[in-house]
Amino acid sequence: MSSIALDFDPMKVSMKLLGTLIIVGSCLNKAPLFLNIINTKSVAGMSPQAVYSECIMYANAAFYSYLQGNPFTAYGETLLITIQTVIVILLMWKFKVEPQVTMNERMIVTSICAVYISFVFCIPTDKLYLLLSINVPVTVFSRGSQIYCYYKEKHTGTQSIITVLMNFTGSAIRVITTINLVGFDIPMLAGYGISLVLNSIMISQFVLYKKNTEQYMIKLKSKKVD
Repeated sequence: MSSIALDFDPMKVSMKLLGTLIIVGSCLNKAPLFLNIINTKSVAGMSPQAVYSECIMYANAAFYSYLQGNPFTAYGETLLITIQTVIVILLMWKFKVEPQVTMNERMIVTSICAVYISFVFCIPTDKLYLLLSINVPVTVFSRGSQIYCYYKEKHTGTQSIITVLMNFTGSAIRVITTINLVGFDIPMLAGYGISLVLNSIMISQFVLYKKNTEQYMIKLKSKKVD
């Protein structure tokens, strides 16, 4: 009984519990965005470059942690969000107009995905850090593309602030859980830190362009009725 008590680490248990809660919450990360797209049949305000690179960003993080042998509670949400981002890509292919997503683009993206997965499992263990090193510029490009899209359009279209808030919160918590469950893994912490900053900029854009977005959505709904 005393040995069990000695092995019990409240901090470690609480970090694992927090990690588990993030994973559970991540199951619904893209749900508000799915509903917005399906209800309006539009992906207005979405940057294709941002979505494609976001998929790579989360996949890199998931593969890195999986191949490193990190506990699932330390990275599970990245795997789940990768799957959800693939669904977002499929919805974008279906509903994007002006211009539509061509068949050539779809074939190129699918081919790159197949090559990418094959490549990841060929990376030597001592070179896995490259996945997260690449993730820093990929994260900047992904979030930066979406930030620029909002800035250019002056509205956030059918995109969901709930999803962005969940990403922001998840990144903040992941900084804490990574330090406690994995240690000071600089590539992982750098990725979460940059996401934290860029997601905060996107949140401010939702607030800044709120009125414009409301007006745009009214116009969009009237077009659908007509």
